[in-house]
Amino acid sequence: MTQAPTDENLQKARERVMQLAREIEGLSRESIPPNEFFPEFLNRVVAAVGAEAGAVWLLHEQSVALAAEVRLSEVGLNEPGVRQINDGVLGTVLSTGEACTLSPDDGTDVKLPTHHMQVLCAVHKVKQCVGVVQLFQRPDAPEEARAGYLQFLEQMSGYASRYIEGKGRKNQEEEEAPTSFWHDLEPFTLRLQQTLNSEEVAEIGASDGRLLLECDRLSIITKKGAKVAVKAVSGQTSVNPRANLIRAMADLGKQVISMGEPLMYTGRIENLAPQIEKPLADFIQESTSRMVYIVPFFENLRVVKADKEVETGRKLNTRREAIGCLVVEQVAESEPGAALVQRAELLSDHVGAAMHNARSQERIFGIGVWRRIGRTLEWFHGRRLAIAGAIAAAVILAAAALAFIPADYKVEAEGMMMPIDQIGIFAPEDGKIADFAIEGGDNVAENQTLLRIDSELIENEYLDAVRELEVARAERDRIENEIGNVRQNKPGSEGRAEAQRLEGELATKEILIEQLQKKVALRQERLASLSVEAPISGLIPSINLRQKLENTPVQRGQHLFDVMDNKGDWHLEVQLPDKRMGHLLRALRESKDGSIEGEYTLSSAADLHYPCKLYEVATRTKVHGESGTVVQLYVEPTEAIPDEHKRIGAEVRVKLNCGEKSLGYKFFGDIVEAYHKYTWF
Repeated sequence: MTQAPTDENLQKARERVMQLAREIEGLSRESIPPNEFFPEFLNRVVAAVGAEAGAVWLLHEQSVALAAEVRLSEVGLNEPGVRQINDGVLGTVLSTGEACTLSPDDGTDVKLPTHHMQVLCAVHKVKQCVGVVQLFQRPDAPEEARAGYLQFLEQMSGYASRYIEGKGRKNQEEEEAPTSFWHDLEPFTLRLQQTLNSEEVAEIGASDGRLLLECDRLSIITKKGAKVAVKAVSGQTSVNPRANLIRAMADLGKQVISMGEPLMYTGRIENLAPQIEKPLADFIQESTSRMVYIVPFFENLRVVKADKEVETGRKLNTRREAIGCLVVEQVAESEPGAALVQRAELLSDHVGAAMHNARSQERIFGIGVWRRIGRTLEWFHGRRLAIAGAIAAAVILAAAALAFIPADYKVEAEGMMMPIDQIGIFAPEDGKIADFAIEGGDNVAENQTLLRIDSELIENEYLDAVRELEVARAERDRIENEIGNVRQNKPGSEGRAEAQRLEGELATKEILIEQLQKKVALRQERLASLSVEAPISGLIPSINLRQKLENTPVQRGQHLFDVMDNKGDWHLEVQLPDKRMGHLLRALRESKDGSIEGEYTLSSAADLHYPCKLYEVATRTKVHGESGTVVQLYVEPTEAIPDEHKRIGAEVRVKLNCGEKSLGYKFFGDIVEAYHKYTWF
């Protein structure tokens, strides 16, 4: 029983605020002097939000002057020094041009003139800040009310800006200035009718339509089945359906399309349907537009009467279904421009007709295929039919030849010529390469010292172990001396007990010494391993090895270089793409001796071909540069390699014979394999 009066009071307060807002909007249209407009304007704004005080400041010769005020003395703004602090706050708003709320409890560095919560909004003239509207609210105003104060003051400041610019008054220039709308409408409709693609219709309607309507933004929303989507937004090459603005626009458009009636928003949302009010509020919060006009467009009416209408003489149901809508937005003005409503409705008819035609065309099943068939059949006229027959016969003969003529099928792989014996040299410990005894390209003998690694850690560990051993030995000698003294000076039972204790300590020290001796031996071995020796005789193929490694920090297990036996046997290390392995494995199964014959050529002598034989296939794949996933193959030359071609890492190309395939598969096997790979039935 107590809730009804409260709701009634809230409704009265809301109606009072709306009434004051309408009065302010009416004032902005009147031709009254500023000294009358701003006091009336400020009194209504202060009353609407229940502020304790307020002021309107206007720029005058690089400083702000008071144009109107309400109870400024009551909030202490007239006290000495307070006005200068307030001028700093006003200057910040004038420089940014943005509305804001400030409070001493915000925790910012901004110094405020009073302890009140302040709401400030700039007044613009032709996109330049010319003044500020300032409201002083009570300090205990709730935090959640700030957004409402700010939104209301922004709208009211817009009316003040319109008054300053003279936008609210009808002027002779608007009434007499000729417009190019009708001149530009013809090419606009022509562009719409030149396409039967719904995406292109939406893009043309949004981009060109915005220029015709002279609005800030124009968007096209379409409905297909139960799905509503934003198809185009002027000034954007693409639409992100996950953006908050686009989602809010789609929700609002869905409600307008379902109603089938235009929707106009100019700052007030009263008297709207409940299903429209929330989506509209969400959209306005995201877009910050002051005027929104949404016009639905419909499917076309039948131009030719149906047979039933002709027979009965009565019209059938002509109610058209809405298939989308135009969303017209103005950011700076809350009132629609001259003739904007009539022009938007006219544009919606044209866009709706073009969109309906495009979607009717797109509904035809396989329309893309039918278009290609039509263009193909249109080509056959006159002698072209005979020419096409001859070409078809030639194509059939070529296809038969490709299908039935056998040919050797070879898989190709690229790789390098390398010695068979090659061993990697790795860093035995963490440290820095100190003594480098070789150069890249040197021939080295087995067990030849290659380099030495400086490792302070290993050396310190060795010295620490030696010191520990020396300390333990000194302790052992001390205990032995004590045992001798006890036996000599204390012959009784007390002496025997102490001697037994010392002998126990001596045994413990002997065990410790034995452990430390092993530890010293291990440290000595690690210290000796810092000198790296060649495991085999051979060549070091690396270039500029000294410059790369000398005095360079290394980590244990880090690969340094390789030693390769260039005097021994050689083979070819090639990488075959994994997708070719099926042919190779099939040929290996059919081979009697488990090998595959082939030939190879070197990049340095591409005109020469040498026989070879596959003898080993790696058991796992790896990723190799641009080739992607590959399998390592080891190929043995069946003839001696000329000495002039024996170069480590020489590029080779190998062709391995995998049996016979059709001539067509030899040339177009990649296409066939791609078809089998991506087409599963």
